Amino acid sequence: MLKTEKKEDIDTKATHSKLTMISFNLSGTMTQWVYASMGFFVIFFYETVIGLNILYAMTAFVLYSIYNAINDPLMGYLMGKLSAPFEKTRHWKRFPWIIISLLPWLFSFLLIYAVPLDWNPQVDASYNLPVFFWMLISLCIYDTCISLFEVNTYSLFPDKFPDIDERRTSQSIGTVLGLLGTTLAAIIPPMFITKGVQASYRTSSLVVFIGGIIFFLLSIPGLWEDKQTIEQYKKRADTLDREKPESFLKAAKTVFKFRSAIARFILTFGWQVAVVQLQYSGTYVVSFILDAEADTLTLLLLPMILGAIIAAPIWLSISKKINDNKKTVVYGGLVMFIGFVPMFFVADLIGWMISFFIFGLGLASQWNLENPIMGDIVDEAAVTTKKRQQGIFYGYQSFFVRIGHSSILITIAIVHILTGFEEGAPTLAELKLVSPDWQLAVFGVRVHAAIIPAIILLICIFAFWKLYDLTPEKIKANKEFLQEFGL
Repeated sequence: MLKTEKKEDIDTKATHSKLTMISFNLSGTMTQWVYASMGFFVIFFYETVIGLNILYAMTAFVLYSIYNAINDPLMGYLMGKLSAPFEKTRHWKRFPWIIISLLPWLFSFLLIYAVPLDWNPQVDASYNLPVFFWMLISLCIYDTCISLFEVNTYSLFPDKFPDIDERRTSQSIGTVLGLLGTTLAAIIPPMFITKGVQASYRTSSLVVFIGGIIFFLLSIPGLWEDKQTIEQYKKRADTLDREKPESFLKAAKTVFKFRSAIARFILTFGWQVAVVQLQYSGTYVVSFILDAEADTLTLLLLPMILGAIIAAPIWLSISKKINDNKKTVVYGGLVMFIGFVPMFFVADLIGWMISFFIFGLGLASQWNLENPIMGDIVDEAAVTTKKRQQGIFYGYQSFFVRIGHSSILITIAIVHILTGFEEGAPTLAELKLVSPDWQLAVFGVRVHAAIIPAIILLICIFAFWKLYDLTPEKIKANKEFLQEFGL
């Protein structure tokens, strides 16, 4: 009987078109468009344009990180347990929540850069506190909305693309489209920014808002929960109804029982710190190491993006040929580390461009296999627990992504304090006037842009290699089990 059911599942399994995969992954284009636009400028904006004291900025990020530590996994848990009216009547589980989260998320992005123009802590130090609260509250709203959006888009991925080759192909397309979002973020928003002019950041954020809406509209056909996906939900519905609901803490303990999940979270933290640290530090590199205009940031980022676009199909081919996702992401991570090494000492634009290009070659491996690896982990958990709980797993993945992002400002703040970097100096000429040792302050930029993230990345790659225990044979056996028992 079980063999008959398995045969039926194989015969009825749909294969999605490349167009559907492109549409689905345009949501990643939107995410990277917004992520990158914030990452390139948010710290630089608050520290050098607004002039917020770095201790206030660091405190805001620490409090935001505490909130983040609760928000992401809790959101994943709630999405796995809540049964909204549209789920009961139409069997939609993810798409409505994605719609609900979209506009609040994009409006919260506008809010981050909407600090009142007359709040100037460099002129009146009493404005440090209002700016601090503006930064903290807007970031927390932003994080809540993006967590709701991402938990549901990530959780939709393994249900939408259950086949391992389909996952790899879709994620390879997603890598290229994600890079498109980053590329456009590196080119378009800076065009509307005038160096040191606060109001220009509002205009730039409005451009990002409009672009986000356009990308989302294009992603709707791919994010739509089709007949195949809904049928999978229905198969599990009876089982889920009979299950005794787990508490949040018990569900969290379940996640950390799996070595593969712990390994994935550590690697996610490491490579996110690496790439986002470069994004956040890029404006500092341009202003204080290269002493160039803001649009030079595009010349730094485009080689990284070009490298990732070139490497994406190569990593896909490698992953299919050796059929080992673990080895593929480790090899890619080591290429990223090699890209960091020249950044320790290069001083000219060409040297930085070459370094970013090498880094991008390795980065493509992480983007290519992020969701396929997590899909394999969710499958392993389903085999062990006999139920699907991807929401809590993707919630914790989002948590480690956010922790990686949050640690970046803390790193920058500590380095700037130790090296005497002064707030309110958006150019090298101004930094020389106000910093007690401007050369040490500039070296600090190199420390937080390359040296620290390179060390963190290498440690995380080693930890992943030691902990990750899903072999190709085990992954194949898990998929056969899930297919047989309709999970």
